[in-house]
Amino acid sequence: MSKAKLSAEAKAWILYDGGNSAFATTVIAAFFPIFFNDFWASGLEAEVKTAYLGWGLTISNLVLLFTSPFIGALTDVSRTTKILFTGFGAISIISVAVLYFIPAGSWLQALVFFGIANYCFAAGNTLYDKMLVQVSNESNIARISSYGFAFGYLGGGLLFLINAAMTISPEFFGLSSVSDAVRWSFLSVSVWWTLFLIPILLKIQDRGVNLPGSHFKLAYLKVFNTLRTVSAKKNAFIFLLAFFLYIDGVHTIMAMAADFALNLGLPSSDVIIALILVQFVAFPTTLLWSKFAYKFGDKNTLLFTISLYLIVIGYSAFLSNAIEFYILASMVGAIQGGIQSISRSFYATLIPQDESGEYFGFYNMFGRAGAFMGPALVAIFVTFFQDTRYGLIPIAALFIMGAIILLKVKSNHESIQP
Repeated sequence: MSKAKLSAEAKAWILYDGGNSAFATTVIAAFFPIFFNDFWASGLEAEVKTAYLGWGLTISNLVLLFTSPFIGALTDVSRTTKILFTGFGAISIISVAVLYFIPAGSWLQALVFFGIANYCFAAGNTLYDKMLVQVSNESNIARISSYGFAFGYLGGGLLFLINAAMTISPEFFGLSSVSDAVRWSFLSVSVWWTLFLIPILLKIQDRGVNLPGSHFKLAYLKVFNTLRTVSAKKNAFIFLLAFFLYIDGVHTIMAMAADFALNLGLPSSDVIIALILVQFVAFPTTLLWSKFAYKFGDKNTLLFTISLYLIVIGYSAFLSNAIEFYILASMVGAIQGGIQSISRSFYATLIPQDESGEYFGFYNMFGRAGAFMGPALVAIFVTFFQDTRYGLIPIAALFIMGAIILLKVKSNHESIQP
């Protein structure tokens, strides 16, 4: 049976991921931490740099943690999904561009604008995820979600490849130094992101409701009412608990892999190559996972990807050189897009469609909440045992606990227990 053609809205939605993923790859994962350490905070002690960067991320993520359900609920009671999505995207794009102009030593300014960009990027993604429900149906939602993540890896990976080349050979690009190359990389992310924002603004229409009364009050009441009546949406919240655990494992591997490699003595150039490898392996494999989910079901696909992550963790314990780290990066890239995209599409089938904004707010809230626990557990285990490999134990435990709880989630094709 041939696949139905994607709508113009779905295509615009998919394209956008190729733009904003450049921020996640070039800025968050690669250049901001390095540049903050070597340029903006170069006069500070090493432990102070790490602490300041950690606090900047923590504050940004905590603000999102407590506001994302409200942002989603607000768009459920007012026709503001598109305008808020555009506003968050624009603020983030401008904040990234400002990084180009911040001089050496101005660590506080850099942290403030990075924090704003990070918050607005994530808040906008709450609404972007909500739009998935609008541009798809149950028969193609996994396919469209996977296309979004896949194109995100491709688009973000292409720009990161150019940015990495700029830092390796700045003179080839007419730049005088590596610092200039990194600063221009921040500016390139803003331009790239803007280009991919245009189609979604032109093609997707906001078809939400616009209830009478104070929308802010209605949104707050809506969130509090949902929290009071969790038992009525038991299935969705069981999934969120499972998601909270296993996606924390995913995030921890993403955040700690580079540090793990550096502790093995690998140079930063090898780490950058591995990050590029992850992007381009993830592009085709994410598309394959949607086919796997169509055949075997979303929940079974998630359980299988979790089991593969446990194999990755076991392999990580025996790494000793760059080639083995590249193999690890390829393994992570092959699984990462699948677990992310299928989690999103599976959750979308479990929630009330007319409350998708609020529920995706909770989805992003649980995802962000999980970003704190994994690294903390790794730090505790490494400190206690004085061996980085022991940090893999809590990561494995997060995946196992998430899988156990996921088994209790009922898909739409299973009978849901009262």
